[in-house]
Amino acid sequence: MKKHVQLSVLLFALCFIVIACVPITSETTLEETTTASLVDISSTTEPSISTFTLSQLQHDYDQLVGYFSRNPKLFTNTEELDATIITQRELLFEGMTALQLYRVIAVVVASIRCGHTMVQAPYDQVENFFYSDYTYPVEVRLFDTHLRVTKVVGITSMETGDEIVSIDGTLVTELTQNMERFLSADGQGTTRKNIALCNSYLSYYLLFIADDDTLDIEYFDVTQKETVSETINRSTLLPFSFESNPPYESHFEDDYAILTVREFSPYDSYTIQSYLAFFETFFTTVKNESINYVILDIRDNSGGDPRITSNLFSYLAKTSQPYFRSDAPNYYTGLKSSIALAEAHYNGNLYTLINGSCFSSCGHFAALLKYQQVGIFIGEETNGSYVCSDSSTTYTLTNSRLSFRTSTTIWPVAVEGMVLGRGVMPDIQISTNLDDYVLGIDTVMMVAIEQIEQALANE
Repeated sequence: MKKHVQLSVLLFALCFIVIACVPITSETTLEETTTASLVDISSTTEPSISTFTLSQLQHDYDQLVGYFSRNPKLFTNTEELDATIITQRELLFEGMTALQLYRVIAVVVASIRCGHTMVQAPYDQVENFFYSDYTYPVEVRLFDTHLRVTKVVGITSMETGDEIVSIDGTLVTELTQNMERFLSADGQGTTRKNIALCNSYLSYYLLFIADDDTLDIEYFDVTQKETVSETINRSTLLPFSFESNPPYESHFEDDYAILTVREFSPYDSYTIQSYLAFFETFFTTVKNESINYVILDIRDNSGGDPRITSNLFSYLAKTSQPYFRSDAPNYYTGLKSSIALAEAHYNGNLYTLINGSCFSSCGHFAALLKYQQVGIFIGEETNGSYVCSDSSTTYTLTNSRLSFRTSTTIWPVAVEGMVLGRGVMPDIQISTNLDDYVLGIDTVMMVAIEQIEQALANE
């Protein structure tokens, strides 16, 4: 998997703002912005000064708000946004740093409720908080609302399974709600934000809340059944490394096949044609071997090119129909006409694995399958669904050099009856639990396999 996509999985985006006279813009089509993370670090220009006057901060803040008019505000509660604009502006003060300004405007941008609209965190801070060679002595992860220790990597009295109750005197439940305010997502969705915090809870705490990286932890010792306090520091050497996973792969068992698509964005040798050839090979094999059970894993797929998703849809759709709705932009040739079913069309049992990181074009794809009632969805509510806004434009703030990206165009697919601002819901709701996570067991995948085994037993 390429580096920028891995950043998307780990982080969550908040991006950009404006130069008043000469805005730096970059208009893109739908597929070119779908892999943005919730904390985008792709192209920040560092400011030449470390702190700013109140007038400089107010200038940048007002630039940001001025460019909100370019956003279609598809999911926005305008009264809430207007109130947030006023209250957050009052938080500006003389001598703020770029990080402090970021913390103020990130909450405003997230109030637009658009996952493609984001403010970019200062690059040096993201590098420090997320990619330092030094880390805390424990790895932690949210399970439901509980922050649990999943691995001990340094010197600490904490053990795997212990629950962190508070950080720097604030309950984890309150911290989680507070940090969600900084994260961009479509509509009312919280699963996308939750996954971001699950993956990098302490890093987000440093970015959004902390005064320094020394943390006073209160945790519940599950062995001794008592609450204990400990101060932890980022002093454990743990060099960051990237995994290398392809954007798509397949796996065949005796009675079923697994198709994993981690993204729909072409890059390097993974061209659009390579995706289409891979799908054709997979479904031809499924057809030739009379495989009647397929697991489609699109978890953590943040989207990509509709020409790829529409092609995959042609193998799975029950009936031919258009991909995009008639009022969608006229950009992708043929996708507002009925999509012909593929020759190697699959008519068997489909189990689609989803979670909150299914976004943008992946949300479109999932919505089309759900609309046609194709198969069974297992996992968690997606954040993307039948409509999103994108074709985003990027600007840079004059003084702080923070960047702001705003969506500009609405992209709906041809479905009816779905709820605006909510994702595609699973038929079987399940998430990975602590015990399975620690053991490296994929809880959601196991549920899908169990469903197939039960179906085979009943044949």
